[in-house]
Amino acid sequence: MIMIENGFEFIEKNGGACVVKAVEPGAVCVVPDTLGGLPVTELGDRALARTEIKEVYLPKTLRRIGRYGFYNCEKLHTLHFYAETREIGGGIFNGCRKIREIYIHLGVDEKSAIRDFVTEIMDRVIVHCLVPDGQGGEKEISRVVFPEFYDESIENSPARNLSFSIHGTGQKYRYCIIEKKIQYDKYDKVFFYETIEESVGAAAEIAINRLMFPYGLTAGAKEKYEQYLLENLCEVLICNMHNGENFRWVVGNYGECRKDSVPYLSESEMDRLLDESSKHKLAEASGVLLDLKRRLYPAKKKKFEF
Repeated sequence: MIMIENGFEFIEKNGGACVVKAVEPGAVCVVPDTLGGLPVTELGDRALARTEIKEVYLPKTLRRIGRYGFYNCEKLHTLHFYAETREIGGGIFNGCRKIREIYIHLGVDEKSAIRDFVTEIMDRVIVHCLVPDGQGGEKEISRVVFPEFYDESIENSPARNLSFSIHGTGQKYRYCIIEKKIQYDKYDKVFFYETIEESVGAAAEIAINRLMFPYGLTAGAKEKYEQYLLENLCEVLICNMHNGENFRWVVGNYGECRKDSVPYLSESEMDRLLDESSKHKLAEASGVLLDLKRRLYPAKKKKFEF
């Protein structure tokens, strides 16, 4: 028997509540911990399909998401879920083309179904990993980017068969999730391929997030990430001007770096950066860059001859 509570249709299943459908969930959908006095343990097949949701919060009690759970949720961009959700149905993100961020609330063993989620997403997605902070709250320990990838089939007419190839580094990065845990050492080793196959902006995003949240980051991997940012510093800053957090972090940590007493950012590059920020009317970025230029290239005092 289907019951309705708090805008959700549900049935009792295996001692818990299984959400059958969300009734007009709105832009932000919060699936409750309980319905009808039962813990919500499952999202049924197509439970949130074809809705207008943009962000969804799943409860800690949830154990399973059915097939095509978010099918054709064309506006969905952010998902929050707990490590207790371990069983994921196929095609849950079919037709979801805007998913960009996933927040996963991990337990002490750091295991989760994150690989099942990110392999269902072929586009670029950022995964935020949070753990208990020991004081009743949570802290973000890592922020990792899983790049896009896509399959291509090419017909070999003489042989009358198809050959398949995979483009992008995304699949390589997804293979770094082993036994339900992100293997950070393997993840960091894939960066070499990212620098070859992708743009500076795409590679820099991975480097910045790993350096900002250096959980499991070895000294060798840190050095490679930092060297990449420094060698491409001007382009990295241009690519991140619209991302205030990343932009401020890069300027604060690497803006004044020098090699053999010479700033990595030349004076002409500083002028280019200021032109870019002015063109896009980014007042905060312009202020940060003007301050940086004063420190790197202080105005020379005028000399007067008598």
